[in-house]
Amino acid sequence: MSIARIAIRSVAFKSARVAVPAMATRSFAGAAVMQKDVIQDLFIKELKAYKPQATSSADDSVAKDLKLPAAPAVPQVDADLSQQLAAYDAEPEEVAN
Repeated sequence: MSIARIAIRSVAFKSARVAVPAMATRSFAGAAVMQKDVIQDLFIKELKAYKPQATSSADDSVAKDLKLPAAPAVPQVDADLSQQLAAYDAEPEEVAN
């Protein structure tokens, strides 16, 4: 090998090692330390301890029978609307300012 090639190679390797600092090449550990979640532990403990109350047959009588409301009365329409329309037409008009 020529001296020029050796010099170029050594400069290239040194610059490659110097260009990347040691901190940049390190990796972090994959396993993180798990902290206890107190709230979640209490919640799970209470869920496991929950016992639903049994329903008795006496609770069935609480429901009331359905009573439909009375049907509304049919509105009465006056047979002679012409008098009412004439009275409406005779009223004075109100103009808002």
